[in-house]
Amino acid sequence: MSPKNWIRTAATVALVVFAASACGQDDPPPAKGTPVPSPKPAAQQKTVPPHREPSDKAPVLDKIKYNLENRVLAMGGMIAKPTSSTCDTAKVSDEPQTFTCTVSYLGVHVPFRVETKGGSFLVQYTATPTKGGVITREGVQARAWKEYGSYGGKTRDSLRCDEVPTVRLVPVDKPSGYHCYVGAGGLKGTYDVIIGSNGMSLR
Repeated sequence: MSPKNWIRTAATVALVVFAASACGQDDPPPAKGTPVPSPKPAAQQKTVPPHREPSDKAPVLDKIKYNLENRVLAMGGMIAKPTSSTCDTAKVSDEPQTFTCTVSYLGVHVPFRVETKGGSFLVQYTATPTKGGVITREGVQARAWKEYGSYGGKTRDSLRCDEVPTVRLVPVDKPSGYHCYVGAGGLKGTYDVIIGSNGMSLR
């Protein structure tokens, strides 16, 4: 092969390599997460514990347990699944108390430290999760759809979330480690899934 022909061939190869490289640079990066489906109708409605709400005359402990079950349902995205609760005290007295109540939901146990201030007619109390809050895959998807999928168009079509476990405990009032993503439109961005002591939010 003459030097002239070799130079022409080398230039052609270089041009092909450059074109392939440029094409790769134009390709968009793979989208994060998985597409969020339209949720089941029940997941978009307010959900309450499966048993009847205690009456005004019911024991204070029954009211506390019912309230804690509501809070756990809100953490999980208001997905209608059975809840139950137990406490390590038989009743709430007129004197200040500290005890533990544990809510069971989808096989996960969510303990709360309950502190009462006492009182004969009105018992004030605080309840703090001690091992984290509960996150659910179905709940995250339902919340993401309510927040962003309902806008329709590019926002809905580009909505994705990380693969969240069916259910697990995560830190409370801190980024859970899971995210949802809007890939197009005015709401484009990455949103942290945060489980608060009273519910779920995307920030």
